[in-house]
Amino acid sequence: MKKLLIPIAVVAVGASAYIYQQPSSDDNVLSYVPADTPFFAGQLTPFPIKDYIASSPHLIDPSDQAQIESLYDQDTPSMHFLANLMKAYQDGLSDADLLVKTFGLADQVRGYFYTLGLLPVLKLEVQNPQAIWDLLDKNEQETGFIHKEGKLKDITYRTYPLTENNNGKSINLLVAQSNGMLTVTIEGDFVSEDLLAMALGLEKPRKSLADTSTISDIIKQHQFSDASVGFINNIEIIKGLTSKGDNQLAKQLTELSKEEGQNPFKMLQTEVCKNEFNGIAKNWPRTVFGYTQMDISKDESTLGFSAVIESKNQVILGALKALRGYIPNYTQNFDNNVIATSIGLDVSQLSGSLTDILANLITPSYQCAPLADMQYQIEVSGQSLSMLGIGANMAAGVKGVSGAIFDYSISENNDQAQLDTFDALLAIHVDNPVAIFNSVKVLVRQLQQVDLTNNGPAISLKSLFPTPVELNLDPQLAIKGNHLIIYNGNKGLQEAEKLALEKLSANGIYQLSFDAKKILTPISDAAKLAGEIIPEEAMFLMDYDARMNINLDINDQGIRFDSIVNNKSPKK
Repeated sequence: MKKLLIPIAVVAVGASAYIYQQPSSDDNVLSYVPADTPFFAGQLTPFPIKDYIASSPHLIDPSDQAQIESLYDQDTPSMHFLANLMKAYQDGLSDADLLVKTFGLADQVRGYFYTLGLLPVLKLEVQNPQAIWDLLDKNEQETGFIHKEGKLKDITYRTYPLTENNNGKSINLLVAQSNGMLTVTIEGDFVSEDLLAMALGLEKPRKSLADTSTISDIIKQHQFSDASVGFINNIEIIKGLTSKGDNQLAKQLTELSKEEGQNPFKMLQTEVCKNEFNGIAKNWPRTVFGYTQMDISKDESTLGFSAVIESKNQVILGALKALRGYIPNYTQNFDNNVIATSIGLDVSQLSGSLTDILANLITPSYQCAPLADMQYQIEVSGQSLSMLGIGANMAAGVKGVSGAIFDYSISENNDQAQLDTFDALLAIHVDNPVAIFNSVKVLVRQLQQVDLTNNGPAISLKSLFPTPVELNLDPQLAIKGNHLIIYNGNKGLQEAEKLALEKLSANGIYQLSFDAKKILTPISDAAKLAGEIIPEEAMFLMDYDARMNINLDINDQGIRFDSIVNNKSPKK
């Protein structure tokens, strides 16, 4: 997880109020990002990369090592060059001092990734620019993959060959440094000098992100931290695909099509397709993302991250919001659970919501061929979905299901793994749990003689459904308030009693929380007691002291994903 979070944190998340504290600075990266960029992400408040690495598990993933080794197996200098860089980065994940030294970083860094139409641009603050050149020089000497030098105005840069297109024209990776900023982009015949100048920070677009309120609006609308924001602009992407010159992306695709002698987007660039696709894009304008929390020290780190698929389609949003069900409290705290999950779904709303969504998707009838075909497929699929909605009426009143393992332990007994303790809970959240149970027991022979009352005595399932002795289970069936529950162990009973006090409400769609160390430690202990060897593929996770919470919900702005990741230093 750390391998993913560092590039995301450094490169692919955030634009912040920091920019607005220096609106006249030439170093304001937003001034060089076009307002019509299809993609933007950046870390504009300094990210404490050194502390974050120190607080995270020192993971060596065997699959990553195998991937690097496979690159060395190829008899290609460029692959060896890439493998060396990957290895240097991988080594740095286990040693924060080594990482910042190797790549010339400060203890805290800011980074950006965006596109100039189709052209990707990566920018990263560096404290010691010479370290980058030393790293590249060393790898060139070791692999024979040599750069060429180029110059534009006052900036000298390196290019490394990547590939050639059908016309034999080269595409190169470009690396440049200026004013403490590393720039990595693409250079080739399709990149004009003006566009390259903009990528290198030598020329500004006619209208930039700094000239708009896009970043501050996203922060305010979605309650993101001002440390980070990013977005995918669907409106600009659709403009690029359906027109020949309405934005920078469209112009670049048009030029590339001329070079290739064919236009793969011709079908989309009719007037009717352009209008209909742009109408859809206006209803689903962006996906935005950013931090909601960033608390990092060398001993512990907690990062909150959110992504929202924005929608202005009130019919679909209304139908999705109507489906929101009940997410109980016990599934939302990874500190108290091994693993817990919940699906919130108001089953009684399923048929009506599916009908509303399907009706909206097939109205009006599109004339653009790709969209008309999509509508036909939706209409055909909708028939089976409608049957699903009708079948759901049998479970009317159900607002969700949930389950958790609170604690468990495994030991070795006569060379066999034995479950010593198992504290868990499984629940159905429903308006009338007695009625649901009476409906279910008709179908289950072992339950037909069982009677349950609300907050009455629990029924042991051990005698009704015999389990192996080594599992050491005694599950109890009970109705607690609006919840039909099966629990096991003392903690299971305690959480069941707490759940009995919770009233049903529409508060979410999906929730998952887990503690990696609590999941893996008992398994590791049992394997050691039994003298078994833990596979190398799993060994790297044994010291992974991390917790995560994931949430999916629907609000007035769109479909929202939230996550929180907590890491603790292996020293703690």
